[in-house]
Amino acid sequence: MTGLVVSWLTGTAEVQARPSGDRFSPADSAESPGPERPESGDRVPGTRGGPMDVFADIEKGWNTRNVDVILSHFGSQKVAISIEGTGPSGGSFSRNQSFYLLKDLFRYTITRKFEFTQFRKPTDEGGQSFAIAERHYQKTDDGRLFKDKVYVSLHLETDDDQPRWVVDEIKSIR
Repeated sequence: MTGLVVSWLTGTAEVQARPSGDRFSPADSAESPGPERPESGDRVPGTRGGPMDVFADIEKGWNTRNVDVILSHFGSQKVAISIEGTGPSGGSFSRNQSFYLLKDLFRYTITRKFEFTQFRKPTDEGGQSFAIAERHYQKTDDGRLFKDKVYVSLHLETDDDQPRWVVDEIKSIR
């Protein structure tokens, strides 16, 4: 099975296949040349890391059920969250509310796979970036297996005159 990776070559976006299970690390996102990862251009000068670093952390946090890793990339604003397998059908949540929402998600579902397969690099400073993850999860109450995709968008937020990429939205999509 293959996933999709968006590669940025000469300013245009291309979609390329990537074998599923081929994981990436933050080092791959910023340092590694080649068609599978954006070059260091995903990092806006003066920021604390590029969007690929954030996506790598979210993927790691989701797979290890570590809410704190995910929340470390929430900014000062509420985050729009709508994820299948959780209680509320969706809304905008503070960091504290998101903590309990994600804790419940990980309590009532078992993540079998969470892997970002599509990426969109920001087009300009202050822009947005997003990625789409393939998620396989099992409900703990009846053992049923489900597959969906999770859309995660980021935006640049200035904190103490130091911009950083923060989560804007997390939602399940079909």
